[in-house]
Order: sequence, then C-alpha cells, then structure tokens
Amino acid sequence: MTETLSSAASPRDLVNLRDLGGIAVHGGRIRPGLLWRSDDAARITTSGAAALVGRGLTSIVDLRSVEELALTGRGPLAGHGVVHHHLPLLDTTTSPLELRELLETSGDTPRTVGAWYAQLALDRAEVLVAGLRVVAEAPGAVLFHCAAGKDRTGIFAAAVLSTLGASLEDIAADYALTHPAMPQILERLADVPTPWVPSGGLTSDGTSALLGAPAATMRHMLEVLEIDHGGFAAVLAAGGLGPRLRAELAQRLVVESA
Repeated sequence: MTETLSSAASPRDLVNLRDLGGIAVHGGRIRPGLLWRSDDAARITTSGAAALVGRGLTSIVDLRSVEELALTGRGPLAGHGVVHHHLPLLDTTTSPLELRELLETSGDTPRTVGAWYAQLALDRAEVLVAGLRVVAEAPGAVLFHCAAGKDRTGIFAAAVLSTLGASLEDIAADYALTHPAMPQILERLADVPTPWVPSGGLTSDGTSALLGAPAATMRHMLEVLEIDHGGFAAVLAAGGLGPRLRAELAQRLVVESA
C-alpha cells in the first residue's frame, strides 16, 4: 500500500503528499523514498522544502499548465537546486472544452470524469512518456504534481504504475487516497483557476466525481483504455515508451517483496 509521509520532519503543508512506495507491481513493490505525488509543490513552506530535499528530492515533474506555473511559480523548492521539468498535461487551465461538453451531456459521474482522463492520456501520451523518462533518469527522488494532486497527477501515477504492472484495483486505490484531502484542497484552490471547477464553485455534497476522488473514476479510465485502446501500456507505447525505458523504470523503482 502507499506510504504517507507522516514523520515529524514531513512537509505536511502539502495536503495531498504521499510516497508511492509499497504499491505492488510486477516483480515486487515500488521502492519507498523515490517517487512522490502531491498537490501544488509551489505552496510548500521553506521548512517543508528543506525536509523533502533532505529526504533525497532532486527532480520535479510539474504537470500544471503554463497559466498555473505563471500564477504560483515554483515556490521554495526552486532555491534548493531541484531540477524542474515542466510537462503540462493541459494547454489551458480553466474549463477545458471537452470536459464541459462531457459534463453537460453525461453529468458529474465517475464515468464522465474517467472518460475525460482517458482522453487526456491519449492526447498527452508523449508528455506522459517524457515524465516517465525523468523518473527513470533522475539522480534522486522525484516529486510529480499538478494543482490538486488529483486529476493530472492521478493520470501520471497511473502511467507509472501501469508501466510497472500494478493491478487496476491498486492503481484505483492509490487514486482514491486523495479523496479525504479534498476539503482542504478545495479550500486552498478557491482563488486559483483549475481545470475542474464547475459553475457553482468549489463546493461538494460528497457525490461529485469532479470534486472528489472515488476509485470508480480511475477504474473507468483504465477500463476505457483497455477496451478501446489495448490498455494504458499500449497507449504509452504509441507515445514512445519502449522496452529500454520500461526496464530502466523497473530497475530503478522496483524492489523485491520480502
């Protein structure tokens, strides 16, 4: 299972930060301390940045749009020599047309949001593979993030885990760990343009897939990619993921289970 960063030295000012270490994959589990996901890393405190660097952080995969990067910048981690790789999964931040159309025709459900995720994965397969290459080649730990650490971050996490052979249920379970953090995330993003804010604003009655992180959303994305496109691995292969990069990722990230 995914490990949380819960020691006294952990930078808890990031409300959706966790280590992917411990998730079961082909040949073992993700090695702890090498791959982290979070909400907007620019919002970390100075002490939190120092804590992550002390844990071995060397590289950032920033999935935010150009607009978001201009708005909140890189934050304190920019002062620690952490290499910043900007790999946006969206061209624009506010209300992408395809998402608006899906919500209008299909409603705010896990199937709707999962279908949007699947389309993003297809459209940005080359960007996802570029991020995988960063993870494989980084000299230390890698943190990947968007604004909330939910949608784009969830897609990238699924890309890594699918490449390494994690099960659909384990990928969906990791995604769902974001759900309890959503009230804090929504409060934090109240004044920030995001790609998934409905006209009613950042409030939820607990049934919204757009403003939550139910496992069914990620499950549906993976099912769409499997049924219609031969699976996430095939999508990534079309985006440039070859056997060598897969092997490098496995060598770096996978440790045999005890």
